Amino acid sequence: MKERLLKKVLAALLVAGLLTGYGLFIDPTVSVADEAAADESNTPSDEKPWYEYVNVDWKESSIELSTGINLTYLTIGPKKGKAVILIHGATDSRVSWSQVAPKLAAKGYRVYVPELRGHGKTDKPEDDAYTLDEHASDIKAFIKALGLKKVNLVGHSLGTFISEKIAIDKPKLVSSLTLIGAGYKVKSNAVIDWVLNGDGESFPGVNAFVNGGEIPDTFIREWTATVNENADFAEATYRHAKGLPSYAWGAIFNGLNGTDLSSKLKKIKAPVTIIWGTEDIVFPENEQKQLKKLLKNAKTKLVKIKGADHNTHWASNEIAEKVAGLIASRVGK
Repeated sequence: MKERLLKKVLAALLVAGLLTGYGLFIDPTVSVADEAAADESNTPSDEKPWYEYVNVDWKESSIELSTGINLTYLTIGPKKGKAVILIHGATDSRVSWSQVAPKLAAKGYRVYVPELRGHGKTDKPEDDAYTLDEHASDIKAFIKALGLKKVNLVGHSLGTFISEKIAIDKPKLVSSLTLIGAGYKVKSNAVIDWVLNGDGESFPGVNAFVNGGEIPDTFIREWTATVNENADFAEATYRHAKGLPSYAWGAIFNGLNGTDLSSKLKKIKAPVTIIWGTEDIVFPENEQKQLKKLLKNAKTKLVKIKGADHNTHWASNEIAEKVAGLIASRVGK
């Protein structure tokens, strides 16, 4: 995207206070040098790891996949319940689903929360192996390794692309799809372009750090900011993102950039619920409507949640309850 247009987009978002696609509010007056200087005082101490900030009665396991990735995942809920797989977004982890997963388990579902390559406790290969195909291959291998015959996929952001890709590749495997903050293409996306390449002035983008150096702590705090009332949830989200290696940030977003599933979505026949927060500026409303249109062979419902941003299910415990209800409605008993 041209710099002038990017600045115009970002300026409009900043004025509106809406650069919260991932809970983000960037101060354009803060330079990279200022951010770097602030890093030392803002970096969290190591007395408590990120995953200990969420208190969920789930079981942590790991599995060596046929793709070569050692993947960490969480399970919760009755073993005989319908399988629901929650797939998080870019730079997220189990924390993303820590308020939704227990609510689904309480409804009788067997919930699986895999941490994608490059995230959480899962392997983080030091190369460019973070394409949509590779993420989808990991989850397909995960499903096969667990011996699951039919699954209900729930994706957020990057996780929606992965869910769509699996439903395209393995239509008989997928019983339903729930897509939160959904996308189907990443081409000239203002927010993703800015994250990768910066604004040419105060923030150089994560690509500037892929070969070394730490992504400024100020950026990470703004990127992970949330209105969720649970302080531990917010701290866990920040600490996880802070702990990701710089090369992974670049590989994760570069691996998604340029993706376009437009011509393949017609292959999806499983019923779909699209959940969209009305303040989502990463994938705006016109893209949600187009996604619904492209899912021409699937029974699709678009649900809007007023006031929620891109991280719809993070907004509050109340909204997490609503999202869990929408997922349950789609999955069925």
